[in-house]
Amino acid sequence: MWEPTIVPRSLDVELPRLRLVDRLAGRWERPVTVVVAGAGFGKTTVVAQAVRAHLLEPRGVDVWVGCAPVHESAEALAGALLQALQGVGAARGARGVVDAVVRMAPLDVCLVLDDVHEIPSGSPGAGLLAELVRNLPATAHLVLCGRELPELPLARREAAGEVLRVGVEELSFTGTEVRALGRALGRDPALAGAVRGWPALVRLAFAAGPAAPWRYAREEIIARLPEDHRAALVALAALHTATDDEVAAVTGEPVALADLARRVPLVCVLEDGRYRAHELWAQALSAETRRLHRRAAEVLTARGDLARAGALAQRSGDWELLAELAVVLVNTTLSALPDVTARRWLDWVPDSARDAPAFLLLQAAVLHARDFADPRIDPLLDRAWQGLKHTAVLGQAVITAHSRADLPRLAELARRAGELRGAPTAIALVLRHSVAATVAEVGGDPEAALAEIERAPVVDVPRPVALATVRFHYHCLNMCGRAGEAADLADSALADADEQHLRLNGPVARWFDGDPADLALLRGAPLDGTARDCFVSAAFQAVIAACCGDAGDWCPLPCGDPAGHDNPRDAVLACAARAAVAVGGGDEAVARRTFAEHLARWPVADRFHERHLRRFLALGYVLSDGLRAVWDRTELGPSHAKARAAARALVLARSGDVGPATRLPFEHALCFLPLPWSVELAARLAAVGDLGLGGWLADVLGPVVHRWLRSATPRAGAARLLAAVPPPPATRTRVDVLGAMRVTRDGAPVDPPELRRVRVRQLLGALVVRPAVTREQACGLLWPDLDPADAARNLRVTLTHLRRLLDPDRARGDASFHLRTTGDTIRLVRSRWLDVDLWRLDALSADVRAARAEGDLDRAKELLAEAVELWRGEPLPDLADLPDAEPGLEADRLRALHGRNLLDLGELCLVSGEPSRAGYLADRALARDPFAPRAHRLLLAAALKGRDPARVTAARATVEAALAQLGAPADGATALLLRQALPPTGDREQRGAVVSSWR
Repeated sequence: MWEPTIVPRSLDVELPRLRLVDRLAGRWERPVTVVVAGAGFGKTTVVAQAVRAHLLEPRGVDVWVGCAPVHESAEALAGALLQALQGVGAARGARGVVDAVVRMAPLDVCLVLDDVHEIPSGSPGAGLLAELVRNLPATAHLVLCGRELPELPLARREAAGEVLRVGVEELSFTGTEVRALGRALGRDPALAGAVRGWPALVRLAFAAGPAAPWRYAREEIIARLPEDHRAALVALAALHTATDDEVAAVTGEPVALADLARRVPLVCVLEDGRYRAHELWAQALSAETRRLHRRAAEVLTARGDLARAGALAQRSGDWELLAELAVVLVNTTLSALPDVTARRWLDWVPDSARDAPAFLLLQAAVLHARDFADPRIDPLLDRAWQGLKHTAVLGQAVITAHSRADLPRLAELARRAGELRGAPTAIALVLRHSVAATVAEVGGDPEAALAEIERAPVVDVPRPVALATVRFHYHCLNMCGRAGEAADLADSALADADEQHLRLNGPVARWFDGDPADLALLRGAPLDGTARDCFVSAAFQAVIAACCGDAGDWCPLPCGDPAGHDNPRDAVLACAARAAVAVGGGDEAVARRTFAEHLARWPVADRFHERHLRRFLALGYVLSDGLRAVWDRTELGPSHAKARAAARALVLARSGDVGPATRLPFEHALCFLPLPWSVELAARLAAVGDLGLGGWLADVLGPVVHRWLRSATPRAGAARLLAAVPPPPATRTRVDVLGAMRVTRDGAPVDPPELRRVRVRQLLGALVVRPAVTREQACGLLWPDLDPADAARNLRVTLTHLRRLLDPDRARGDASFHLRTTGDTIRLVRSRWLDVDLWRLDALSADVRAARAEGDLDRAKELLAEAVELWRGEPLPDLADLPDAEPGLEADRLRALHGRNLLDLGELCLVSGEPSRAGYLADRALARDPFAPRAHRLLLAAALKGRDPARVTAARATVEAALAQLGAPADGATALLLRQALPPTGDREQRGAVVSSWR
């Protein structure tokens, strides 16, 4: 069961605000609740009271997040919400939060965001909140509590009556509440008569004296405190929330915050044991805070809360401290600088301090985040280096120089690395090795670069620093021709990265190692990341597209004109992309000219240039005689050697020697050669009787191979392949096995005589489950009691009927497109011309997982609806009586999958405001399994959301009957919904029993 969320306790003696708690109960009736008032109006206290009151009669799950300055970052805010929801998934941002809420359906979820004023308008965090407001699921509610709100799109919801607002008038104490608090504290209510119900001032007036204004009251309280308590209050106010040890680290003396909370109003203990001073104390003690703010900033920095530490420095006007924090900010984020925070800090800095080295560094980092080629960056960094000699300056300078492939600058930075002050920290070691590695790589020696970067630590450094190190390590492995190792590194370190282009690093490296296992992920992958990331990705994807026959989807200049780049690295990328698209389109002459023009401008003798050319070695080897001569006498890394072998096989085959081509793995022909070249190689092999490569390419890539075969040379080999490798059929065939087997062609049902044969249906069903079987396995499955000769004869007859069923337009003597027999193996070939509902169901399941991982719930809902519609009845009925256990296990798997799909779709319908459809799906799920707790919950929640008393009563009766039949109590979530389903005037003992079983 979900653990109760941690909410703040009262900031003082808890005065039950029943009128407000009742009003805030309306947050479960409306999607958005807004509580806005100035400091000291008890916003947090009354919302916390409402949350705790809800625990007595729960209607769903409350999730509390206290906002902080760091949450101006969308990533930090999303992370906090996901952590509170106990569901960090693959999806990031608002989509990930929405998906985490949806995964809790059918339970309602209320997200409470306290201190939302810490998220400024226009910040990425405010943008995430705006997206959340727009896409709030029907089972979600949002409470925003703070001194002010960022700009949010609430107008449409307010017009629809979907927003509850609580402000100053509602939060102010009434006369009755003032008298109640006075009685609780043993004070005369007249003492608070002049503060007009302002809760914090009412409490202070009772503590400090008659009708005291705020300044006088705080002076009275502070003046009465012993020195050690005053220092502890100053430290706690600076830290916002803290433990005894953290406050002691600031004051330098042991402290007992429990004593402080007893003596000082508006200081409270939170439910996780930390203490908090009200914001009013932070404002009141700002002058005294200056004595201890540096040590407080150290504690905040150690927590990783640089944003709050910076705000503390700004509040106390300590620009020297802010400068120190600026260096830490750059040093711990490098290329992942939080741009919003950095720009805000620069806006705070007065003109008199802007030329401090630390702020020059911060300015340079902000400029780099916008445009790494900005000419102002290097001068700013040089001035910062003269004053700091710090790893942060060096790291930022290296990142900028490497982005421009500026070798002279990198050489100068390598010299500076020896000037770093102090003992080598983990970050200093990373930078020293990274600088040396970068210089070596730009100097054309990636092996030396790899040796350096492997020595750089990736533990005890901030994640952005570790990520940058891993990415450069990955790059060096690829440059050394060790793409297989690069793929392993990417799989272990980058597979869960936020950016898709980083998650695809493993599949890309595998491709350039000759392994097309991830082809489905790579084809058509969107370009994302920074402008440079998109540029590099475009080059690699253009080359992959040319190998797959997709070059027509690319423009002739995917990365711009190669002549338009002022460094050989980027010019190589542009050259390879243009040449690959040209070859992929059948214009090898253009590709040769592209390489010739590029090599005329950038000599191959340049080591840096030549090593980058190896990234696309097969292209250069075939298109340039000069490059071929260089690489034939060069020792290459494993991946580059594979590419050379593929290119060399084509060149030799063109000269009449197909020997190397016969030994070439099919996968290497696909991964290293544009499709026209791999088809040409297949045709040359077919001319000497080797049809393997052509048939394999046709199976993997489909009809595009036949299109190229019709124009491939030599003509005799191409003709042999065209005759042996069946062309795509004229019609599309669909086989349905989720229910009684049926076959359609181009969408029209057919009833050929072959379909009436039981053995034909059984063999087809078995091949659907396991697309490749041996003849012996097929005989043993269908005719276990016959001798081998009779079973083999029956199999030949059955295969003839099955071919006629699947390929009715096949000419006599032609190979079957859908059914292939190679040696002893029978295969049912997947293609766009053969659709099987079981295959489609599994593909939909994978697509649903991907859609939910991306937070695309509408897409997931559409896919689930399609999956549910595929189900027509008992799956694979023709295989039910076969002795093999595998069909039975497959049928069990499919039944379970269908049940999950019904409930997944029902929960998504519920969160998108379709309770009737959700209830219908719950009924279907319960028809299959009357005792499924998840289906019980969906049925109850759908009835409750539909607000139909009759359906609520019927749902409750259905669930209670199932529980009674089982003789088991309801689980916690089901009990919560059962309790809500009880009528308001229901029997008290019954209510108590339900609540007791839940607890």
